[in-house]
Amino acid sequence: MRRSVPRVLLLMACSVVLPGTAHLAAGRRRSGIALATATLAALLGLLAVLRRTSRTDILTTLVRPSWLVWVEGAALLAAFIWVALVVSSYLVLRPVRAGAAGRAAISATLTILCILVAIPPLAVARYAYIQHSLINDVFPDSRLGQDAGGGDPWRGRERLNVLLVASDAGPDRTGVRTDSLVLTSINVHTGDVVMFSLPRNLQHAPMPAGPLAQTWPDGFPDLLNSVYKQVTDRPELLAGARDRGAEAVKRVVGEILGLHVDYYAMANLQGFQDFVDALGGVTLTVATRLPIGGITADGTLVPPVGYIEPGRQKLNGYNALWYARSRRDSTDYDRIDRQRCLIGAMVRQADPPTVLKNFQSLASATKKLLSTDIPRGLLSDLVKLADRVRQDGQIRSLPFVPPLITSADPDFALIRASVQKALAAESARRPKAPPRPRPTPSPAGPGGSPGTGRHDPAGPRAAQVIDDVCNLG
Repeated sequence: MRRSVPRVLLLMACSVVLPGTAHLAAGRRRSGIALATATLAALLGLLAVLRRTSRTDILTTLVRPSWLVWVEGAALLAAFIWVALVVSSYLVLRPVRAGAAGRAAISATLTILCILVAIPPLAVARYAYIQHSLINDVFPDSRLGQDAGGGDPWRGRERLNVLLVASDAGPDRTGVRTDSLVLTSINVHTGDVVMFSLPRNLQHAPMPAGPLAQTWPDGFPDLLNSVYKQVTDRPELLAGARDRGAEAVKRVVGEILGLHVDYYAMANLQGFQDFVDALGGVTLTVATRLPIGGITADGTLVPPVGYIEPGRQKLNGYNALWYARSRRDSTDYDRIDRQRCLIGAMVRQADPPTVLKNFQSLASATKKLLSTDIPRGLLSDLVKLADRVRQDGQIRSLPFVPPLITSADPDFALIRASVQKALAAESARRPKAPPRPRPTPSPAGPGGSPGTGRHDPAGPRAAQVIDDVCNLG
């Protein structure tokens, strides 16, 4: 029996949504029922899996390289099967009563339907490939690399300490200096975070036991932000490390704070601009008018090229970078405050829908800006922990700035005591309290070092709640 063009087009379209429709209309009951039954079983199975799977479980699967390979293969297979189903629906409906125009309409419709059904699974395969490539390029392999998800990596411990490093590497600079150092100490059970910020101009940093202490037994002779460059300029120091400079910074920060630093993640601030743009911007409250530019790499003052005005606003990558770096009309300590607010805002706003929407751009930007020693095998557990932080955790911050310490002559015993006090207070999960006003810094001498006072005589300080201090609510 010859079928009309409109009927064939309708049955082909229905077969995309209800596989087997065309076969049943063509009298092929067995194949039609088989296709409909298989599709219904697959759909019910998928719904059952999704019902039993939490969002966190899905996210952890997406950072396991071996699972991503399976996702790529399954998505490509699904695309092939779905296209084959559309073509077979047309084939079982022949012959067709059609002239030249009708045949052209059927060919065009068949092509469009094949493209439409192939796009979703091919997009999934592409996302899986991009994610797989990102993980392999950024995160090192290690003996923890059994990405099927082994035992509990947090068993027997309370905290995970990750050092966030922002470097000032760029085309106008020679070498790498650490523009920002923030140690994030995460309670693995509650998701609460305490961030400890160290000023880049901290002096006389104590060296950890080993080659660094042997090289500088009396403490580091330069500013803290030059540890990276000085170690990378000495090939004999920390040979074998993935990034000798970053490894040195990690060890030195751990010595200063009296904590073991588990991992580091170092971001290039120029690449950070691309990341914020890929995220769609970041919303925060700008407290004071901030100049864009206005000071060269050697400290020479020049006219600013623009300003970031005060008020609550969404900053693009360029303005977010200058929000974090601007120092023409402010101090290094003001920058520390702004950087912790920026980190807190990004943690709160980088929700899964936003990340998924901008996934390809974020992956590309991450490859350019991030280096780390976090092993691939730990990623799935870190995703669970990050989700706990974003949903339930309270983020507190303790910047080591005047009058708590003096960068030119820091009291390292006080720094360590303040760290322990902050961690003890966080572990107790005390109720949220109004933020304490931050005292005005002492007048600064050359290089941003305060001119008077060794440390705050009041002793160790409590960490402040980021959402309150930075008005992130």
